Amino acid sequence: MKIYTDALVVTMDGEHRVIQRGAVCIDGKYILGVDSTEALVSRWPDAETIDSWNMIILPGFINAHTHLFQVLFRGIGSDFPLSEWLSRIIWPLSSRLGKEECYLGALLASVEMLQCGVTTFVDSHYITIDKYCYDGIARAIEEAGIRGVIGRSTVDTSLAPPEFREEVEEAVDEATRVIETYHNTADGRITVRVEPLNEALASERMVLAMRDLSKRCGVGFSMHTAETHQRVEDCRRMYGLSTIEWLWDMGILGPDVLLAHCVWLTRKEIELLRSTQTKVAHNPVANQYLADGVAPVKEMLDRGVTVAICTDGASSNNDQNILQALKSAILLQRVSVLDASALSASRALKMITIDAAKAIGMESSIGSIEPGKLADLIFLDLNVPQFVPAVSAISNIAFTSPANSVARVVVNGRTVFENGKHFHLDEKQIVKDCNDRVMEIIGKVKLKKAYIFDSFWNYC
Repeated sequence: MKIYTDALVVTMDGEHRVIQRGAVCIDGKYILGVDSTEALVSRWPDAETIDSWNMIILPGFINAHTHLFQVLFRGIGSDFPLSEWLSRIIWPLSSRLGKEECYLGALLASVEMLQCGVTTFVDSHYITIDKYCYDGIARAIEEAGIRGVIGRSTVDTSLAPPEFREEVEEAVDEATRVIETYHNTADGRITVRVEPLNEALASERMVLAMRDLSKRCGVGFSMHTAETHQRVEDCRRMYGLSTIEWLWDMGILGPDVLLAHCVWLTRKEIELLRSTQTKVAHNPVANQYLADGVAPVKEMLDRGVTVAICTDGASSNNDQNILQALKSAILLQRVSVLDASALSASRALKMITIDAAKAIGMESSIGSIEPGKLADLIFLDLNVPQFVPAVSAISNIAFTSPANSVARVVVNGRTVFENGKHFHLDEKQIVKDCNDRVMEIIGKVKLKKAYIFDSFWNYC
């Protein structure tokens, strides 16, 4: 039993409690108590106490949408819109990814997220040439000590390169294998969702089959939707309905469904999301990076739709810093509606904690600091320049993106990151291994130099 004492505890509970000189008591992987330091030390006098003076304790951040493998392709082809980015960069490079490469990418992404205070992520992995790439991802989650949701994604239409396509029956069988092998493993840290990738690359038959599988196995269902205006128009042309209307018409929407992006929505579609309790994963940096558009987040929130703020993959962001995504989301909503109160720092912080937990169906176990929940905690050091003056901690968290302030990360009651270092992983070796493997891939694929080196610069 441990008590972290004398901290500013931002609980993110239903009462929005912020406890000054607060403390959090954990036993094993669970939170036992949250109260003043005096109260908890008096209640459990024999517990080990860990001084957390001048620190903020928060529930671990939740990144509800990313693509782990994309850290391997960070910064390559950074000036393309979505369709060209996929065809010129992602598909060619990803064709060389196997189990080992996916393991390395997942390990690097996990370390990067832990450094930024992320304790839980939802991966979307649609590179299925090597069917056992998911085994590599699971291995990385296990070793990193992070909490990860493996998104078993799939594509099958002619718009995807042939080598990435799967037959519906094959995709269902392989997704079933991943669920049976990894769901609720690693002491509960690994879970699985299923995902037909998007409205363009997954057929109606594939979407229905994967939704049926999610219901039969009791796992979540994810999908990229309405990311670009072109995607929505293509959906109308193919099915006579916009993306959200099409999904509703098939009976896909529901409380266990998480839709990434949702940039191009009508008011009717927002109401369909609300009425079905469908959740949204908002990716503000990626939507700007690829020039997708601005998601109507304020309107979704005003209507009662649960929205999580996410990073998306590093290939359309360049990092996995959830705090940068948080800041970007706030500012993007404000400038898009010319209203400085459109999205507050406090409201946005919920979108990477308790609301993100709701978005992935885990609000009963993570997302806030409350007795009985899992001990996923992060400690921010107030002794960094970005927190001076220490007057409005929440505002500083949101607007200074202080990843350098993350002093300790606890997942499932176990400290996995402290004082700038992972407890047992060799970060330098991971970086070297990833760099070496990526250079091999680039050499084999023979990408145009213009995709790698900006022609603005004279490399000599």
